[in-house]
Amino acid sequence: MLNRSGVATLLIGFSCLFAACGDADDATEATTPTSTATTTPADGAATEPTATTDDDARSPTRTVEHVLGVAEVPVDPQRIVTLDSVGTLDGLVALGALDRIVGRVDLSGGDDPAWLDADWEAVPLLGTWPTLSSEAIVATDPDLIVGWEVAVTQLDADLSQRTAVVATAATPASTNPRWQDSLNGLGMALGLESEAAALIDDYDAALADTVAALPDGFTGRTLTILLGQGGMTGVGLGASAPPAEVRVELGLMVSAALEGRGEFVPLSDELAGELDADIVMLLDFDQGATDWNAVLAELPTYGRLSAVAAGQVVVVDGSLWLNAGPIGARLLLDEIVAVLAP
Repeated sequence: MLNRSGVATLLIGFSCLFAACGDADDATEATTPTSTATTTPADGAATEPTATTDDDARSPTRTVEHVLGVAEVPVDPQRIVTLDSVGTLDGLVALGALDRIVGRVDLSGGDDPAWLDADWEAVPLLGTWPTLSSEAIVATDPDLIVGWEVAVTQLDADLSQRTAVVATAATPASTNPRWQDSLNGLGMALGLESEAAALIDDYDAALADTVAALPDGFTGRTLTILLGQGGMTGVGLGASAPPAEVRVELGLMVSAALEGRGEFVPLSDELAGELDADIVMLLDFDQGATDWNAVLAELPTYGRLSAVAAGQVVVVDGSLWLNAGPIGARLLLDEIVAVLAP
């Protein structure tokens, strides 16, 4: 999946804009589960609540079917741990569940959902993926653990025997799930399916309004996206990368060199002449700590890009662009038009 840690891995060894960055074959197979956090394969539906009869008189539960199997989840979970501090946290806030989150795990290597107005920073940080601390999670006494498939499969096998665990979305190798899929998974886990569907409908309506209001000359513009972290840059996002859905809806095209090359494309000197576009966008994973214009200006290949001469190089919040949930996605619509309008 792509997160702050993943960007760092992709960028290690880059000394110039178009240096090779290792193998980046288009991966399509899902992560293989390595824990017993879930059982019977399922199609993602949730059944009606069913009361338990255990001696400890636990709260009534309902059976939730998710991407890794099934889980008996409290009808009204009140102590939630999220295995993602960015997109999933965004989704929980959007569903009005912030006050029920008792812990979060950093899945994105230090990225923060800075776009959230809610007091998410008050939620205790329990650890960093992939070194999840079962002890820290257990200490919060959760009645529900939620997270993407890639995080759920890292949990200790016995944790799911103590607490309901729901994988909210599948995570094919090297990419994040669509926020809509993750939100639907959260809705099922919390019994808030209709609320999740309403948030998606609201977003779709906002997207349609944005498309209808696009300025002349916006549709059809070409776009090259670079990733930047630790003062290094050099990885372009292909046509199928996470921002692609919005890009397609808004009529933006990726550079010809990136078409058909999968999620994340290693850049090379051979591709340098093909990467020019109307706009060059750099996704900043240094949280504003790096002067990317100065870094890029030092690269010998930078001057070849006509977007530079046209003043069409923009730097944006990488976490918002790649890791947003429903709240961030709405903000992203406004940002896309604001920074990319001709």
